Amino acid sequence: MNSAFAKIYFFTTAVLLLLLAHNPARAADSDPRTSGPRSLLIAYHTTPANREKLRNYMLSIGLKDFAQWKREGAIADYHVYFNRYIDSDNWDMFANVTLAAENGTARWARIEANHPAGLGEAAVALTTAVHTTVADLMRSKSTPAKGGKPPVYLMIPYDYLVSVSDYIKYVDAYVLPQADGWADEKVLSGYGFYLSRYPAGRPWSAMFVFEYADEDGLGSRDVTVAKVRERLKQNPEWKAIADNKHNVRNEKQPVVADELIAR
Repeated sequence: MNSAFAKIYFFTTAVLLLLLAHNPARAADSDPRTSGPRSLLIAYHTTPANREKLRNYMLSIGLKDFAQWKREGAIADYHVYFNRYIDSDNWDMFANVTLAAENGTARWARIEANHPAGLGEAAVALTTAVHTTVADLMRSKSTPAKGGKPPVYLMIPYDYLVSVSDYIKYVDAYVLPQADGWADEKVLSGYGFYLSRYPAGRPWSAMFVFEYADEDGLGSRDVTVAKVRERLKQNPEWKAIADNKHNVRNEKQPVVADELIAR
């Protein structure tokens, strides 16, 4: 057995053992990819000079349009986030749209006819680029917010280097035990794991949306990650996956963002 094949075999075996031992419910989750896509993840880019204008448009007009489409049943839900920092290498605004259960893509196409990417004419004029990714929400968890502090979001895109089935197993066996540990430490209040439906040539093939409970939660991210990983290293199967994770995915630039709430 050559070394490359041995690493893949060892990694796959470790993932399966950890899944069977610790995540039976997740392994049995239904696969949303067996039906039509339900999520659109839309990244909007603008110039530094127009960031405030785009934000103000969404707060005064844009979010009301999304709310109206939700009331009408054209979409099931939506969240719009704004990059906390000016970053020319990344997006300025990000919309997470849950499509309607029936004819969701067709209903969104009708919205797009007059509101490209959900934007009115004034906002479209402010954008320099828009990337729409058709996606599936594969895993999610949410804990009711406490303390009244606004959450902070960390969006991390990835490209996976293994088959999609093996990557999902990796997420279940390696990533989510960590996320659950962060939630146990009270720094994380929710997460969503998305897969691009048509990943070829797209900016990313997988996306994690981490909802931190507050500023302090995000600030203690590195310390909490190290603490939870140290605890999980006691499991030899989890540690085996950790030692081989560089053969599984490439992490891309993360974004710290805040959700826009209508005035």
